[in-house]
Amino acid sequence: MKKQAGFTLISVLIALLLLTIGILAVSRTGYQVLRAHTNATTRTTALALARSYLEELRARDPTTLVNEGPVKLNDAGALSATGLYTRSVIVEQLAPNLRRVTVRVAAPNLRVPVELVTMAFG
Repeated sequence: MKKQAGFTLISVLIALLLLTIGILAVSRTGYQVLRAHTNATTRTTALALARSYLEELRARDPTTLVNEGPVKLNDAGALSATGLYTRSVIVEQLAPNLRRVTVRVAAPNLRVPVELVTMAFG
C-alpha cells in the first residue's frame, strides 16, 4: 500500500470556501466603517451649520425673529439650489418676552436631523 502525500480536492475546496467567507466578512466590515465615517462627517457638518446660524440668530434683536422655511445649503453654509443640507428655523412665543428658537439642519443620509434650541429673551 502506498502512502499518498498532499491535499485532496475536497480539502482544497473547503479551504477556499473558508478563505472566501473571511474575505467577505472583512469587506463588509470595511463597508460598514466607511458608511459610519460618512454619516459622522455629514452629521458634524450639519451640526456646524446649525451652530453657526444659531449664533447669527442670537446676535439679532429677539423681537425680529420669525420662522424660516427650508432653504438648501452647501457644505460651507452658503445658499445653494443644489446643496445637500436643508436648514429651517422655528420660533415659538412662550411668554410675552420669551421665544424658543429651533434651528434644524437635515441631510439626505441622516435619519434624524440635527436640532439646536435656544431661548431668546427680549
